[in-house]
Amino acid sequence: MGKEKGKGILYICATPIGNLQDVSFRLIDTLNNADLIIAEDTRTIKKLLSRYEIKKSEVESYHDNTTVKKTEEIIRKLKEGLNVVLVSESGIPLISDPGFKLTKRCIEENINLSTIPGPNAALSALVLSGLPVDNFLFVGFLPKTNMKIKRKLEEIKDLPYTVIFYESPNRIEKLLELIKEILGERDVCLAREITKIFEECIRGKTGEVLQIIKEREQKGLRLKGEIVLVVSGMEVKKEEKFTEDIIKKELSALLKKGINKKDAFKNIMTKYEISRRDLYNISIKLNRF
Repeated sequence: MGKEKGKGILYICATPIGNLQDVSFRLIDTLNNADLIIAEDTRTIKKLLSRYEIKKSEVESYHDNTTVKKTEEIIRKLKEGLNVVLVSESGIPLISDPGFKLTKRCIEENINLSTIPGPNAALSALVLSGLPVDNFLFVGFLPKTNMKIKRKLEEIKDLPYTVIFYESPNRIEKLLELIKEILGERDVCLAREITKIFEECIRGKTGEVLQIIKEREQKGLRLKGEIVLVVSGMEVKKEEKFTEDIIKKELSALLKKGINKKDAFKNIMTKYEISRRDLYNISIKLNRF
């Protein structure tokens, strides 16, 4: 997309998730030529700027608690023709990081967006996990209370997709316990310190990984660093035999859980040898679409 005359561009830039060598030539060039850099944590981006001898005085903070006034000030600068770089503390902005409100305002004001792709903790953990990557669900950080966590896990427990969570070392044990309680013994991969010196993946069944963590804690070896937990989806075997009533019942149950039509269809087609056309014809009889 070309730059509209008189307006700047908001560059959404991915930055290293640990290893400062994980930068691209485009990222360095974009940072060098930016009129303004807005960052979730100015200390983190300044380390990167220093590492690559990028001298910038215009570095400002921008996070989820940034005022509307500050957001509108950035919009004003973009309209004046300044090029602005948005970075989060690490990885790709907006992915469980600040930036959505600003990008939405840019689209409303017809201000061009561009992205400088790069490191991402969720996808890095996914490819390291050894779990299926053809269909996956990114959940990110879960709610704080156990009740809300259980509710979210109940929503996804019947989905045949690999699931990706972000969690802190202080809460990972509790999350694994809740996953074991609600999802059962799934294949999981706990990835931490990705791209750093102490990068590690702990793989196994839910209970096995939980036991490894507890044994380490007993030895005074608590987990450190940011954690990505990758969990296998519900394993289903396709059943050739089904009746229309069975399909209606299962489809209705999925829809009541708030699962959309597309995902509900995928779930049933994964379980039964049924064509999309036949499934659609049955769904019409539910009078839901």
